[in-house]
Amino acid sequence: MKSEAKLKQNLHASCAAEPILKFFAQEWTSHIVAALSRGGTLRFGQLRRALPGAPSAKVLSARLKALEAGGYVARREIEGRVRLVEYSLTDAGRAADLVLAGTEALAPPRTSP
Repeated sequence: MKSEAKLKQNLHASCAAEPILKFFAQEWTSHIVAALSRGGTLRFGQLRRALPGAPSAKVLSARLKALEAGGYVARREIEGRVRLVEYSLTDAGRAADLVLAGTEALAPPRTSP
């Protein structure tokens, strides 16, 4: 029984994808990536309305900061009479969207039988 527990512990420790999976498993994170993929560049309020169930501003802001720090989202401030902030996906964000959406874009081409 001890060897089975040790084996599970070693499997968990050796999974390189675990941090990425945990990151995108956070509430709203994958939804934000999907919304930016479909909507393109969006301002904070537009993005919030594009999400199902509209998360709180605090939660959305925290997730956007984490996505920006991870290199998945780009934040752009537009100075003017009223300061605007726009969010868009980076190349890494678009790649993550393909994986999260489960598209076949990353799969090898099928051969005809």
